[in-house]
Amino acid sequence: MALPRYVAIESKFKNYLRYMHKDGEQHGFLQFSGEEIVSPFAKFEIERAKTTTAGNDNGFVHIRCCYNNKYWVARSSSDSIIIAGADEPNEDQSQWSCTLFEPIPVSGEGGNSSSSTNATVRFRHVQLGRYLTGACLFAQSSSTDSDRLDVFGIINWGLLMILPKHIALKGDNGLYLSASGGYLEFTSSDKGDPKVGNEVFITKDGSIRIKNNHFGKFWRHSSADWICPDSDDTTTDDLNTLFSPVKVGDNVIALRNLGSNNFCMRKDSYLKAGVDTISNEARLVVEELVVSREIYNVKFHLMDARIYNRNIITMVTKTATNDTQESNTATLKFSRKETKSSTWNGSVSFKLGVKTEIQTGIPFIVEGKVEVSAEFTGGYQWGETKSEENQVETEYTITVPPMSKVTVSLLATQGSCDVPFSYTQHNTLMNGEQVTHDFDDGVYTGVNSFNFDYDIKTKEL
Repeated sequence: MALPRYVAIESKFKNYLRYMHKDGEQHGFLQFSGEEIVSPFAKFEIERAKTTTAGNDNGFVHIRCCYNNKYWVARSSSDSIIIAGADEPNEDQSQWSCTLFEPIPVSGEGGNSSSSTNATVRFRHVQLGRYLTGACLFAQSSSTDSDRLDVFGIINWGLLMILPKHIALKGDNGLYLSASGGYLEFTSSDKGDPKVGNEVFITKDGSIRIKNNHFGKFWRHSSADWICPDSDDTTTDDLNTLFSPVKVGDNVIALRNLGSNNFCMRKDSYLKAGVDTISNEARLVVEELVVSREIYNVKFHLMDARIYNRNIITMVTKTATNDTQESNTATLKFSRKETKSSTWNGSVSFKLGVKTEIQTGIPFIVEGKVEVSAEFTGGYQWGETKSEENQVETEYTITVPPMSKVTVSLLATQGSCDVPFSYTQHNTLMNGEQVTHDFDDGVYTGVNSFNFDYDIKTKEL
């Protein structure tokens, strides 16, 4: 069964499955308590398994929580509660820690009747042979639930485009969309023009409302298909004031109005919901109206850290030869190049190349666990990988037996870690306004070497 790569999962009662991140007894649980789809705790990734059972048309999958990048797995050998707790996938069906699940399509009304639902499924834990159900997800029974509480709606999270809060839009004529006489018109060449600014409001289902800063009113689709910034409606009841952004390129989108189901386009110089395909005139360049950005108060959630891709590597090899009849002592000098890399990114928020200053710690793997062992302050491009390279010299003293050659290899384990983090973001807008928000969607990825050890081999001459 083909499922989208990134999904949200909805219950029969139209609550979203979310990761329970707060410390406490339910930390790591998966609970149908989410009210908003645009949340780092409600986003999951479906990975196709390498193996499946012969004759099974549905196939098996691994499901990973995008908040901590850990896989769904049973809590223990004696507990069928499903948590997002496995660092790596496991396809061994004889082990309780197996992370295989079978998505089984369900026809008819199921977990959700929303038009945004991509599929309706049951999930069966392959190793236990039980279907997932419950307010907190657990593998309950090998039989399906008569009340269909084990039926879930799958929503394609990848179709959601999370726009920045303060934006300007540029049309295919190279001019910014500007407030003009009750309409929106592509006429301004100045990003700093106060008439081009808009504020984005995300609704619970991921659609958006857009308020024009100049008029202080929301965009609305009119009966003649023009988009007018004239709505005072503060609810999400009117589809004519709701829009769905579709990603076309890195900073290029198309905007579908939900009232007309048409894409907004440049018609002459005005904005109109007038085309059902993403034509050149319907492609809009998004620019953040942010002059500078600071990120600080970075808090790493080490309880949710994940270590993976562990590989033992040989960093340096040295030899010592003793061609005498007496034992000798040799001191070998090892010079190794240590490389570390760090990346700070967000699983939900969308940042468009704004000049950013970040103040943060740097987590690395130390003796098999993640510790915050350094700090970084300076300019940073969100999502950029920072690498650091150091030359390290050590000495190792060995006793070489008579008529022997000793080979000493310096070994290390190289691994990657993912650590979720929360942070404060302070923006200076184009109009000079200072805006501060807290976010929970940070994901740090680090790569480094650890567990250094010496491997010694002796060979007679």
